[in-house]
Amino acid sequence: MSKLKWMAGSCFALALTLLAWGCSGAKSGAAAPFSPVKGEHPANWMQVHYADYAKAPEQCRNCHGSTSDPALAGGISKVSCFTCHTEVPHPTSFAGYLQHGRQAAQLAPSTVPTAMAGFAHCAKCHGADYQGGLANVSCKACHTKAPHPAKPWIGAAGSAPTHTATNINNAPECFKCHAAGANSTLKPLTTPPAGTAPGCYNDTMCHSQKF
Repeated sequence: MSKLKWMAGSCFALALTLLAWGCSGAKSGAAAPFSPVKGEHPANWMQVHYADYAKAPEQCRNCHGSTSDPALAGGISKVSCFTCHTEVPHPTSFAGYLQHGRQAAQLAPSTVPTAMAGFAHCAKCHGADYQGGLANVSCKACHTKAPHPAKPWIGAAGSAPTHTATNINNAPECFKCHAAGANSTLKPLTTPPAGTAPGCYNDTMCHSQKF
């Protein structure tokens, strides 16, 4: 092997090593999964990448550039976070309760990473307890009577706000506080089999049947 070929091969190997290190993050235990051979993340990366971003945001910037300024985004990967995240962190009018409140409560969680739907989507950035999380912005800063508005918030359909308008697919988030009827005056009539998925009308929380 000629010296020139050896040097070229060594430089290529070094470049792959640096790329893998840069995209996997410098913090021990915080590295995002990345294949230096394929030069890409796992197939399900779009659905789960927020979790690794939360561990160490700087590791994303190593390859994708700025995560706050679109003009400086893209980095060595030439893939900007703003390609998908076009309105970061939220659209201009998102603070209005008729927009973000209804999208959280009245829409089912979506498998589309950028879809702002369901309480679980809020939890990605604001924490599983909604106290701040990655965004360091607590939902309770505005929702001072959280987790629910002042009574009677279980009013009839059409009233605002109303418990009955909550999408039943948000049940796993409600379950965090209401497992087996906890924090409620209404208790389930029976104990469901172990492992039963949280639901609104299956005795896992407050209700045994739909009224």
